[in-house]
Amino acid sequence: MITEEQLTAMTGYAAYTDQGQRVGGVDYVLVDDTTGRPEWVRITDRASGLGGVFVPLRHAALDDERLVLPYAVSLIERAPCAALDCGSVLSVAEEQQLFAHYGIRDARDEVNAEGGAGWGQMDRAETIREGTAGQEARASRLRPAQPGR
Repeated sequence: MITEEQLTAMTGYAAYTDQGQRVGGVDYVLVDDTTGRPEWVRITDRASGLGGVFVPLRHAALDDERLVLPYAVSLIERAPCAALDCGSVLSVAEEQQLFAHYGIRDARDEVNAEGGAGWGQMDRAETIREGTAGQEARASRLRPAQPGR
């Protein structure tokens, strides 16, 4: 798991699949606004035309100055935000699309599997998810990682 301390150094690192294929370079990292955990990385590769693709960091690793992602290049290239104009922060709706695309669950759902235990009681993102009916395209629980935060 990538730590908060490693976030500031990641910008500019090359991103690879766990099979050794180069995907692109790290533009920036999005962290959970409540927990501060790194959640998503934005990858671009100007040489191949890949621009602004978000990839989850949940099972990623750092190897020297390389970010290693456990997803195939073809899956990353087909990510929803590759075709959309996702801004610098993902909306709740965009994040849900990405969870489905990569076949992962929202970590808050996994922690809350026992009916209200865990983050659900303290995570304001849960309030965002429940209190934004019809506004999911604008609300976000993420923020770009900043040095020293």
